[in-house]
Amino acid sequence: MTATSNDEASARSTQDGAREAGQPAQAGDTHSRPEPRKALPGLMLGALGVVFGDIGTSPIYALRQAVSDAGTVDVLTVMGVLSMIVWAVVIVVMGKYVCYVMRADNEGEGGIIALTALVRSGYEQDRIKVPALLVTAGLFGAAMFYGDSMVTPAVSVLSAVEGLSQISPKFDPLVVPIAATILVALFLFQRRGSAVVGKSFGPVMSIWFVYLAAVGLYRTVQHPEVLRALSPVWAAALVHSHPLLAFTVLGAVILALTGAEALYADIGHFGRPAIRLAWLFIVFPSIVIGYFGQAATILFQPGAARQPFFFAAPPWALIPTVIIALLATVIASQAVISGAFSMTSQAIELGFLPRLRVIETSKSQRGQVYVPAVNAVLFGAVIFLTFGFRSSERLTSAYGIAVGLTMLITTVQMVSLARHVWRWPWLAVAAVSVPLFVIDMLLVASNARKIPQGGWFPVAVGIVLFALMSTWHRGRQLAAKRTAEAQPLDAFLHELFNRAEPPVRVPGTAVYPVSTPGRTPAALASNVRHNRVLHATAIFFANLSESAPRVDERDRIEVRNLGAGCYEIVSRHGFVERPNLPRLLASLDGHAGRPGLLGDWHFEPKRTTFFLPRDEVMPGCSHGQMHRWREQLFGEMAFHSASSAEYYGLAGEDVVELGVQVVL
Repeated sequence: MTATSNDEASARSTQDGAREAGQPAQAGDTHSRPEPRKALPGLMLGALGVVFGDIGTSPIYALRQAVSDAGTVDVLTVMGVLSMIVWAVVIVVMGKYVCYVMRADNEGEGGIIALTALVRSGYEQDRIKVPALLVTAGLFGAAMFYGDSMVTPAVSVLSAVEGLSQISPKFDPLVVPIAATILVALFLFQRRGSAVVGKSFGPVMSIWFVYLAAVGLYRTVQHPEVLRALSPVWAAALVHSHPLLAFTVLGAVILALTGAEALYADIGHFGRPAIRLAWLFIVFPSIVIGYFGQAATILFQPGAARQPFFFAAPPWALIPTVIIALLATVIASQAVISGAFSMTSQAIELGFLPRLRVIETSKSQRGQVYVPAVNAVLFGAVIFLTFGFRSSERLTSAYGIAVGLTMLITTVQMVSLARHVWRWPWLAVAAVSVPLFVIDMLLVASNARKIPQGGWFPVAVGIVLFALMSTWHRGRQLAAKRTAEAQPLDAFLHELFNRAEPPVRVPGTAVYPVSTPGRTPAALASNVRHNRVLHATAIFFANLSESAPRVDERDRIEVRNLGAGCYEIVSRHGFVERPNLPRLLASLDGHAGRPGLLGDWHFEPKRTTFFLPRDEVMPGCSHGQMHRWREQLFGEMAFHSASSAEYYGLAGEDVVELGVQVVL
């Protein structure tokens, strides 16, 4: 079953023809070749600025929160907590994501949405019905990612601004207002696009990781005995001596893993080699050394447990530490916000969200998009969290549950992928997945206790977004089913032309989009019934979104001549491509005097009218297949979705919208 959608997606194909024209590459740009890949060092530098911002800034608060949850700073506790953090990073980030999950790229794209599409394609190729639980899990994972996107900017910026209190207690009352001011500026900036400052992200984060390692090394050299925590024996000793305490601390250990999903989600931007090399040789050693330096500071400097990151820096370097921490956390926040925009555009195209306005913010870089509605929702949530929790320590209680649930769902999806796409035997699947599943379950369980303290927020957000996404997905399925039951297009045209009074043919071209090939567009039936005319050339355009991120240009277009100047065009595009209808039509023209795919027809924009349906969902029409409240919710989402004209790249004056009642 191929996913069908008339919904909007971001244009992320990198094609030279589009670049030369000063336009983002879109489906329908033919005669172009892939953009040459950048040199590996450049990709690694870019990955430092985008991929590793979240996990790279977690040392500001992760160890501090873990020790705070433990409630004591004795040697066994600090060394045990440090060992748990180090080995959690090794097993989860290095083992699970870098070595295992990152292999699951969907033709170069990653992330929970791309993974869901990839697993779904495996079932489709085997002609097996896609399990509803699979899509449900993917939708819930995506919903939890949005919850994470709301918490990350607030906790990151607050944790950095709190460093001002170490400079002077006079800054205490100003921490929240300063953090809020920075966040307001960050979200106002989004409409200009991250491409404006993108080139500075990598160098700034490079300085951050060098500084993190230098401070950690400075403290570790003073107290090298903390290196004994490299042995997992310390973690085991803490678990054996204080099992309940170790379980409690595990809820904070997950803070050191935040951003692990980004390693997978940003494969499409930088590729596996660049991300893996940057992690292995720069990020991993820097954050581990940083944690060791903080542990040494806690053990040998009284009072350092309340802010070990800032206490680890030499006194003369405190102000530069606060400044670079602020820059790093802003970049980390920018990265997760941009990730939410990109995931939204993918979800729209795969039929998981209604059309939203998606704006290209860069003419030269793929994936640079701005979604105003998502930006507004994220901004409101982040400001609420900042003023509601007022400190990073309290806010971390809202953090772990969203991260843990997303990681758990990724593991579940990987089981289906390994079995149905990679064809692993069940024994191999179990050998890899069961240990990861146990670890993820422990992380989720340890964070579940934090739900009353703040974890309720991302869970509540996730439930609301899951309800929206699942309702839209189910509504689209029912609508597509009804469309597939519509009168066949061939039969409709045969009946139309054999009437006693056939419609009047008028000059020009009419284009009718339809979601299901071979079926009569509702806009066509409505136009003929009310206006009793048919253009000299009528094109019925079926737009299909595939489970792959991109479609080969040779397989993109299929044309069927229906006779009497009528044609059916089936166009396929990937979930990271935007179907540009004028470009697709222009590509059908002949070249050098040769006829095109529609014979001697030529695309003349001024003589072409696009008839688009404006769907009106009728409540109570699903015959029990959806609850009444979901029918009403689907209707509201359809009513407030963005225009089909913008989705297809059409000018408003070339479009005629016809109201169509949708029966689910």
